[in-house]
Amino acid sequence: MNTIVKFNFYDKFFCTADKCPFTCCKGWDILVDPSTYHKWEESAEASGFLSKHIKRKKVRKETEHYLKMGNHKCCPLLNEKGLCNVVLHYGEDHLPKTCQVFPRLKNIWEDLEEYSLSCSCPAVVDLLNGIDGKLHFSYDGDVNTIGTLPLAYSIREAMIAIMQNSKFLLKDRILLIFHMLLFLKKEPVITREFLNRFQNEEYLLALSGIWNEIESGTEDAFTEMNELFLDMVLNYQREKTFHHYLNNISDFAKDLDFQSSHAEWNEFNPLFEHYENLLENLIVSNIFGNCINDDLDEMIMSFQIIITEYVMVKYSVFLQWLIHEKAKIDYSNIRDYMVTYSRIIGYNRDGIIEFWEDSFDDAIWEPAYLLLLIN
Repeated sequence: MNTIVKFNFYDKFFCTADKCPFTCCKGWDILVDPSTYHKWEESAEASGFLSKHIKRKKVRKETEHYLKMGNHKCCPLLNEKGLCNVVLHYGEDHLPKTCQVFPRLKNIWEDLEEYSLSCSCPAVVDLLNGIDGKLHFSYDGDVNTIGTLPLAYSIREAMIAIMQNSKFLLKDRILLIFHMLLFLKKEPVITREFLNRFQNEEYLLALSGIWNEIESGTEDAFTEMNELFLDMVLNYQREKTFHHYLNNISDFAKDLDFQSSHAEWNEFNPLFEHYENLLENLIVSNIFGNCINDDLDEMIMSFQIIITEYVMVKYSVFLQWLIHEKAKIDYSNIRDYMVTYSRIIGYNRDGIIEFWEDSFDDAIWEPAYLLLLIN
């Protein structure tokens, strides 16, 4: 029997269907897997109704089937009440696997199975927000299995341990993880002994003290965040799915006075810290679900994507806060931006990496760039 690890709230998740403020039936192409496609074809009742909503794509030498997304990239099988006609008329077993599984994620490390949830779903963010303290995991099976797993698993566990170490500021934890990954990248042979250094708090304190002495200009930080933000939303701000969340702040950001925003940023930061526990758990959940590669470069880029999402959430909430004349920061606003950027960034990984390569000549960031982003 395989050992199973889950978020401790994994089994509490359920789809809110027509009550969802951010339906997953909009905004992206939905793949119809071969078994579901054949099921639709073979069903005399469903065939005519469902097959007319299918489009075909040639991918390499294979033919893949997708749903024809209607206006505003909305699934044509979603009715006016926000309910799925496939479920209503034919049952959940007729849903494409993508729809059955989302937002659940599954990773396999040899004899270990891991189950997590994507923050592309607002119901998942609500569950994260309901956690009092740290995100924990439940184990079922032989925990000794973990000790036999590849080194990549131990690297990811070290990342989670650092992120959950409340003796450091959140931004320092982000920097510590990034520096650890870069140090590991320089090692000809990574050993567990070398990795264990990053479990030593004295070593971590000394390491964090290095960049705390480096002054990062707030205006430079604003310039980098603002440019990154405008690049990220360029192709999405007019889309109906994201228009409400991005259009006003993107227009505002184009004319932002970085010098006059210095004081506002300093005023905003303590207010945003009220949600630090949620943001920590967001990052931990993303590390657990996405930093799972034996290739260290891939793991580093996955972490960069996670931090890009975090930075864009914080910066977008800041812009909204300015637009609304420093009104109280609302949790639902943070949740909606978490979902927005999880979808925009997390599901466009190749495009984001290509963007980094074009901008920096290397997809792996310099530490100074990260320091600017999380200033």
